[in-house]
Amino acid sequence: MRNSLHLIGLLLLRHCGRGWPYVVRSARPFRPLKGKPRQKGKSLPQGLRPQYSGNSFAPGVLSPRVPSGGGHASFFFAVLEKSSEAFLRWSLLLGLVMYVSFLNAQDIHFSQFNFSPLNQNPANTNLFDGDYRFVGNYKNQWPTVPVKYNTVSLSAEMNFVTLKNNDRVGGGLLFYYDVEGDSRFTTLNTDLSFSYIKALGKNAHHFLSYGLQLGLVNRSFDYSQLNFDSQWNGDNFNPASAINESFAQTHVTVFDLGTGLAYKYIKDDRTNFTIGFGAMHINSPKVSFLGDNTSIVSPRFTVHTRAQIKVSKKIDIVPEVMYQRQQNKQEVDLGGHIKYHLDIKTAHTVALNLGAYGRVSDAGWLMAGVDYDNWQVNMSYDINFSGLTAASRYNGGIELSVIYILARPKKINKPGAVCPTFL
Repeated sequence: MRNSLHLIGLLLLRHCGRGWPYVVRSARPFRPLKGKPRQKGKSLPQGLRPQYSGNSFAPGVLSPRVPSGGGHASFFFAVLEKSSEAFLRWSLLLGLVMYVSFLNAQDIHFSQFNFSPLNQNPANTNLFDGDYRFVGNYKNQWPTVPVKYNTVSLSAEMNFVTLKNNDRVGGGLLFYYDVEGDSRFTTLNTDLSFSYIKALGKNAHHFLSYGLQLGLVNRSFDYSQLNFDSQWNGDNFNPASAINESFAQTHVTVFDLGTGLAYKYIKDDRTNFTIGFGAMHINSPKVSFLGDNTSIVSPRFTVHTRAQIKVSKKIDIVPEVMYQRQQNKQEVDLGGHIKYHLDIKTAHTVALNLGAYGRVSDAGWLMAGVDYDNWQVNMSYDINFSGLTAASRYNGGIELSVIYILARPKKINKPGAVCPTFL
């Protein structure tokens, strides 16, 4: 089956967007090995298997096991031969999606990468102007594809203390939740982040931050809604039949470790620059449901930079770039937005954000949002132009970010000073 999935990927990459001038006529390269019984329970979910009911066929659903032999690949292609071209297209697309998702065990990514600071780099912890920061991110990816991805991330940070030399010590808590597909394949990360920020120089314009992140990774799936090859008797598919499968476990929890460095320069409220390097999952946590080393979360390395530049009384430009690499996969995100200040004559901050970004060879997105005092709210919409366009119809998904920052009231020690009546 693994070989058939590789072929699916090649067919998709070669023919997606050109129409489908043919159907697969033969599965001979995937004949089963005679005389060798299939070993059960040796692989994680990686493929799609078609459903059969009477004389009709329906798109495949995620199968929680990949057989070691090739007989079921022959059945898979036989089904494709009898199906319509539309079914062939959807089967190949969905097969590639789930193959990539489960084989590489890659992290998710947010399009608004600089608005999810603790997911990006532990050194971003407490690296902001204030004492408390609360961040929420939500992404609904590929809403037009049957296998949907929904991701939620929540974080809270606190500045523990600011030393006399302007050094800062802080920490944060991060929750990350992601669920995918019919198997409800779920990832739940819980992380504690700590940082020490060193102020460079007497004027406190330059800062160097070191961050450390300790966490737990929990992964689980539910096979009660899945279909298995043992429910096919050669003539009919019977969902009530026993699945004849056993799993060592359907959830796993492991320790996770990440670290990072970041440098920040602050000239004033509207001019600053940040660059950082993060290394996540440096202990390569094992997340196999079989209790072995067949699946790990590989280290992810991130380089990111952001600048805010005042170009006029009311306009700032904010260019942003991020590069990530995990295993042999990499991504480059770049773009920027314009920040238009509506109110510059009062103490209130009111600004509109409007920008465009892109992920090389994958997607582009438009972003719009508003800054109001301590609040930052932004929404973006992905436009997919990768090999999944035939299924996604160029629709990548909606993403929302919300940031709220608070500062402790400063003590006023001057004689005769009037205390404010509000915070």
